[in-house]
Amino acid sequence: MRRKSLPSLLVALHLIVATSAAQSVEGVVRASDAGPLPGVNVYIESLERGAITDADGRYRIARLPAGTYDIVFSYVGFRTETRRVRLLEEDLTLDMSLEPDRVSTGEVLVSADRQEQLTVDTRSVAMLDAAALEDARGQTLGETLEHLPGLASLQTGPSLSKPVVRGLHSQRVLVLNAGVAQEGQQWGGEHAPEIDPFSPVRIEVIKGVAGVEYGVGAIGGVIRLEPLELPYVPGTPVRGQFSGNGFSNNRQGAGAVYLEGVSDRLPGFGWRAQGSYRKAGDAHAPGYVIPNSAFREANGALTLGFRRGSWNWLSHLSHFGTELGIYSGAHIGNMEDLLRAIERGEPATYAPFSYEIGLPKQRIAHDMATLRGQYRLSTGGRLEVQYGVQKNRRQEFDAHRGGLDDPDDAARPAFELSLVSHSIEARFHHRPLGQVFGVIGVNGTSQRNTNGRTGFLIPNFRSYGGGFFARETLVRGPLQLEAGARFDLHWVRAWPRENGGTGDFVPRIQTFGSPSGMLGAIWEFAPSWSLATNLGTAWRPPSVNEHYNFGVHHGTAQFEIGDPSLGRERSFGLDATLRHTGARTRLELSAYQTRFDGFIYLFPDPVPRVTIRGTFPTFRYAQADAQLAGVDGSVEYDVIPALTVGAVASLVRGDNLESNEPLFQMPADRLRLVAHVNLPDIKALQDPHLEFEALLVARQSRFPAGADYTDPPPGYRLLNGAFAANLVLGGTPIHVHASIENVLNTAYRDYLSRFRYFIDDPGRSFVLRLSVPIGAPRP
Repeated sequence: MRRKSLPSLLVALHLIVATSAAQSVEGVVRASDAGPLPGVNVYIESLERGAITDADGRYRIARLPAGTYDIVFSYVGFRTETRRVRLLEEDLTLDMSLEPDRVSTGEVLVSADRQEQLTVDTRSVAMLDAAALEDARGQTLGETLEHLPGLASLQTGPSLSKPVVRGLHSQRVLVLNAGVAQEGQQWGGEHAPEIDPFSPVRIEVIKGVAGVEYGVGAIGGVIRLEPLELPYVPGTPVRGQFSGNGFSNNRQGAGAVYLEGVSDRLPGFGWRAQGSYRKAGDAHAPGYVIPNSAFREANGALTLGFRRGSWNWLSHLSHFGTELGIYSGAHIGNMEDLLRAIERGEPATYAPFSYEIGLPKQRIAHDMATLRGQYRLSTGGRLEVQYGVQKNRRQEFDAHRGGLDDPDDAARPAFELSLVSHSIEARFHHRPLGQVFGVIGVNGTSQRNTNGRTGFLIPNFRSYGGGFFARETLVRGPLQLEAGARFDLHWVRAWPRENGGTGDFVPRIQTFGSPSGMLGAIWEFAPSWSLATNLGTAWRPPSVNEHYNFGVHHGTAQFEIGDPSLGRERSFGLDATLRHTGARTRLELSAYQTRFDGFIYLFPDPVPRVTIRGTFPTFRYAQADAQLAGVDGSVEYDVIPALTVGAVASLVRGDNLESNEPLFQMPADRLRLVAHVNLPDIKALQDPHLEFEALLVARQSRFPAGADYTDPPPGYRLLNGAFAANLVLGGTPIHVHASIENVLNTAYRDYLSRFRYFIDDPGRSFVLRLSVPIGAPRP
């Protein structure tokens, strides 16, 4: 017995000695151009031990055995630093100064502070970095984001899609573009955000209630598009990048270029100009061409910035313009034809491929101008002010010309809207008060919408809004606590066109006001492991379309009817997220539940509407208490250095609590399996890799029985593959990405496709993407 106990005794003695001799390392981390940095990750990889700096930038890692270690200091927006230290018999003090980092995989600068750093948010956050976006350029925002956990896309034909975050979209998901909330006619199911697919370099998605920081409209989440940081260093040469791609399915060709530089005559002045163009013909479903699905798009932007001392000014001008066809088979002449089209499930006649854009179609232009100023106080605080103005013009051309003053004038739209929006916001980030830091802010908005044609779907309206908020964060060791509150007012007046509209429209003035709030916490309960929870409430007023719609929505080929009696919508959300970043494993798993008081939804009417323009499926806006709950997440595992496997899963359940039945048009369960294989360099091919992907989408079995014109389509499985590398020619690295989407040319229909009644989704497509630096690559 004694001999058997000896090893245990030796182990115990070793642990006692090691514990008594354990050392610690501590210090303060500062920004080179400012004060202490809270929230910096300090990590010893070989021991899988770490800490996060507190509000004063201090950290401490205790109970370390003697030895030599590499300590890594990392913080988003700053250059990662590594220091090798040797711990002997005494504790070690190691202070660190971090330099701002113009980080890029060829092009991106990420700058953030603790108040705005989304990767440590108490809510669930998904991110696409520059490398991931480089391999997805040329797609719509919805298509790009549907690879992330908890996200899907609402599609209207091959050329239109908008993001769906945990079953919510449109007015419930705020798109933040260059720091300003994107304000277009986003109420429509096919009204995709007017975003240049070549412009963003990093996208962050906050999933869940975000009303405190972002106000009315962020009831379901926020999509932030972060542009490139301008160059400011004197002597920086003019540089840029050309990007191009081609898609075989619709024979799309696209190209984009940007140039940037620094003024030699005016130190601190930087600039960038960029432009892009896309043109595509009719898309192909397996077995047939989808007629009138061609589109073309032209975009441009100019960004100017100036830094001098504590001041930083940035202005941004952009234009988005597109013309796109709408599948003509969805515009039906009579009831019998409508039923036959749904039963047939494909175009009635064969149509040859074409780049022509016929009727029905849309023409959209969106112009934006922003001006942002930032001033850093000597005491450590920071003041930010931003103003933005946007003009959105939407024209929809009907397939049937009846009802126009001049039916022979095909150049006149049947439906036209012009929306002008102004916004201003001021934020003050105060200096840390002990271990507490935070931000207070105020904002105001105004909008005017003009209905310029005979269509009445959306009336004229004028709206004003404003709010103020405060959010504070306490960092104490491994625990971070957050709390925030906000109050908003919203006023709207709607009236019909002076020379048209329905006779029963009553001009209305409505005022809404309500608070929002949140409580959150992050607990790093072990090295590389954290648990985040967030409890929040937010609200939104009914949008004008939900109140007043009455007419044919040409883009979705449906007749929509609003309800003027709809009240405000409020959500109460609870979110929990487990995060892990280890040497070989990366994991994020979220569970959530959101209760809605007065959830507003669009519901099928069993009787189609017969109009002079044809017969259309009819949908009405209604309101009821509802609940959404689900689980989503992602995991990656490095099997060997050359092989990484991963999975992305999303599951959401929506229920109408009053009718005790599922909500209409919730995303189906989906699982994405990915394998990433790194290959050895082959002469001029550097960093080559292969990626294989399998997408499995289940049939949506939870739907209100008998309410829709047809039951949800079957589930489907898609296989995708890609090869990417940097081709170095004459010292210039050309990024090449070649992929095959829907390798097996599978015929399928997604439940969130607005044209699933009539056609399949697009089939196989070969895609080639190229990125070529102009001048010296970005550092």
